[in-house]
Amino acid sequence: MNKVIFLIFLVIADQLSKYFIVKKLSIGESFNIFSFLDLYLILNTGIAFSFFDDGGVYGRWILVTLVLLVCVYLTYILFTEKLRKYESVALLMILSGGIGNLIDRTLWGHVIDFIHFYYLNYSFYIFNFADTFITIGVMIYILDLLMVKLNSDGNKAS
Repeated sequence: MNKVIFLIFLVIADQLSKYFIVKKLSIGESFNIFSFLDLYLILNTGIAFSFFDDGGVYGRWILVTLVLLVCVYLTYILFTEKLRKYESVALLMILSGGIGNLIDRTLWGHVIDFIHFYYLNYSFYIFNFADTFITIGVMIYILDLLMVKLNSDGNKAS
């Protein structure tokens, strides 16, 4: 699949999901999907797991700048370097998540989070599709690196 199309598809999926959630739920309102999953709208001014949530206006623009720099770097790598298939997919997913949350933070000053998993007394942090893309991208990247390492170690033993 074309890198640009895949990237645009993921960013649009993230942004559309946030758009529809904001249209359907008020801040702090939840809607039960399954016994372990709610749609629960919150506005996150921090980063992952609400870290740096009290950064104020300077914190917002510091985060925007850092995420923008990472996105520019990933874009450069993706479109100038020869990458393995899964390495490319992983970086595209990380980039799409970064762009999705960067759009929110730049336009609104916060990230729209709404996916809430829980089980019995355990409640996971509320997140969005961009966060999911970043997490899955990092996992794919790590697995790809491990496979490359295992294959190179196996070739050395032969």
